[in-house]
Amino acid sequence: MLPSKRGSRQQCALRGPPQQWHDKGLLLIGHISRPIQQTAAPVGDTLSRLEYQDRRIKQLEAALANTGHTQITDAVQRMKVSKLPLTPESGMAATEQTGATATDRETMLLRGKSFKTQFHGSTHPGSLIAHIPDLNTFTKEAFERFPALARIRHDMRTLEERTEYAGSKSQPITEAALKALLPQKAEVDELVQLYLDSYGSIYHVLHLPTFWQQYRELWPDIANASGHFVATLLLMIASAQCLVSTQPWLYTANSSLPREKAITYIQACDDWLQTQSQKHVTSADFQIRFLLVFARQVSARKVKRTWTEAGTLLRFCMAAGLHRNPDLLRKKTSALDKNLRRRIWAAVVELELQASFDRGMMAAPWPMQADTPPASNIHDEDLDQNTEQVPSPVRADEFTRSSYLWAASESTMLRHGLNTTLNNIRQTLGFDDVKRFTEEVDAQIQAIPKWTGTGADVAAAFLSLNLRQYVMVLHDRQLRQSETAAERSFSRVMIIDSATRTIDTHRALIEKGSYALELLCQDQLRAALSICHLSATVDIRADSAIGQIIEHHAGRIMDEAVQMLTDKVGRFGREQRQLWIVVAAYGFWKAKNDPSKRAVYMQEAVEKVTRPYYKIMACQDEVPASMGAPLEKVASRGESSKDVPEPMPPLPQSKAQEMTAFEDMPILDLDEIEAWTLENWNQFNASDLPSFSEPYQLNPT
Repeated sequence: MLPSKRGSRQQCALRGPPQQWHDKGLLLIGHISRPIQQTAAPVGDTLSRLEYQDRRIKQLEAALANTGHTQITDAVQRMKVSKLPLTPESGMAATEQTGATATDRETMLLRGKSFKTQFHGSTHPGSLIAHIPDLNTFTKEAFERFPALARIRHDMRTLEERTEYAGSKSQPITEAALKALLPQKAEVDELVQLYLDSYGSIYHVLHLPTFWQQYRELWPDIANASGHFVATLLLMIASAQCLVSTQPWLYTANSSLPREKAITYIQACDDWLQTQSQKHVTSADFQIRFLLVFARQVSARKVKRTWTEAGTLLRFCMAAGLHRNPDLLRKKTSALDKNLRRRIWAAVVELELQASFDRGMMAAPWPMQADTPPASNIHDEDLDQNTEQVPSPVRADEFTRSSYLWAASESTMLRHGLNTTLNNIRQTLGFDDVKRFTEEVDAQIQAIPKWTGTGADVAAAFLSLNLRQYVMVLHDRQLRQSETAAERSFSRVMIIDSATRTIDTHRALIEKGSYALELLCQDQLRAALSICHLSATVDIRADSAIGQIIEHHAGRIMDEAVQMLTDKVGRFGREQRQLWIVVAAYGFWKAKNDPSKRAVYMQEAVEKVTRPYYKIMACQDEVPASMGAPLEKVASRGESSKDVPEPMPPLPQSKAQEMTAFEDMPILDLDEIEAWTLENWNQFNASDLPSFSEPYQLNPT
């Protein structure tokens, strides 16, 4: 029986099984398997369906939430007695109290006390630490045996307190001061090209013919150049600073000089932007705001704020209507501006979705309000301000700067829905759901075109990595709740395959001299922890075949991840905690296979994290940027320094007292002792939650 409509347009309902609605391509709110399909139906019909479905969902949610109170007919009284539905883990709390064994708990990190807390959800890479048996015991023992670890942690914090980052304090900055930060043209030429080759084919928010025209006009007369263009240029070279291959690297405290330059540019552009009017905005205002968030991310600057800043950026774009079809604009708008609106919106959506996934948070619920078409796969040269209509897209396998944004849009709704599902504390997934999602993700990976050309490798790699990370999280979660050996074997194979391909993808780019995704992504950590979790929980005697496969791949995956994160530490001067987590997991895995050498592997792990630290201390710049050097000097000085670092000046008495008080405070920081020993990284304690009366499970179909 085919689905049929009944009722008026305002009260339209569908008859027939829900699966037939799905097959007919109708929009189902909450459906995460496929993107919203474009139909030729009038706008009014679409809105009617949305309104009906919204009302129907609210009715169903109310009915589910009030299960057990059907005898109460008064709506007000029913609201009084209704309670929040159980989360999967709070249900397990009651189960454990009766003596039953819980197979899994919701994996999330809520750490700290009072209001000095941090939260990371299920898709955060570190959430796996809770499920690797005895890893925290290994790290705590390492701290006890090797005091150098605690000393490094203390020294890094002391360095941060003794030196203030150049431009770290907000201060008004004039347009002239902003222009004075521009380095010499030769340096800018190199960094701009490095940015375009590395990131320009991923988040393509610029129109290159316009950019190059303004770039050529800039140098003969910098004083009269547009402040918006200068800010755009500074943020582009800031994003590329840590990609340079200059050796040896020099440092100011625990920050590399390239990173210090990037921070200077970022802070200056941020301060300048705050003084600009928002009444007469152009595409440059949105481009600058996007590049600000992106430059911070690839410079490891205020990384804990990435998710909140990306969300703010997305809302800024929604407030301007970038999520709506630009063809709805009544006033005359050029084809170029319409295309840029679509591009910028697509880039912001991708950035916010990935930031949400990395943090373990749900992405902003923009899909129900958005109808802007995907970015077109067209060459920038085919479009200018005089173009009346957007040209037809080129073939799918023909690479353009917009190819990534166009191809990513094919899986945006799938990834957005999966991220929502995986971080929903009241939603569970069955094996059939996980298998179906795995097939859909794999279909998207197989559909990635075989592009060629400058930047094509980075774009294709980034698209595949963004999809594979969902497979790892899906099966890491499924592995802990599998009911049969066949289900466990399937999840193990998928984890091994995804982790191996993730590391191999990164290695292939690095061998070509591209470090863009090494700095941008966190999936090296995710892959290493996933494979460590797998090897720590498999019984090789009971399942020798899968055990041999795991052992064959585990060592190489974790070793490659250690190398990549070591390079990342060298480029940033930071991220030592991520490196320590991976080297500890690697040492723990080797000690598990050969317990007699536990102390040897522990020492190896300690040496792998202390070696970069000693290199940073030995390569300190002779004139730290924070010791009074002007911003212009920080931005343009050379890379020369003595091999022996200058001694740090003593702290003032008042500052020393502040630091003593600071260290006594239970402030939660990624460099605190618990973060290094992985203590208190266990799952959220279900017994801390109030008891709820009725369980609630939502099928993701």
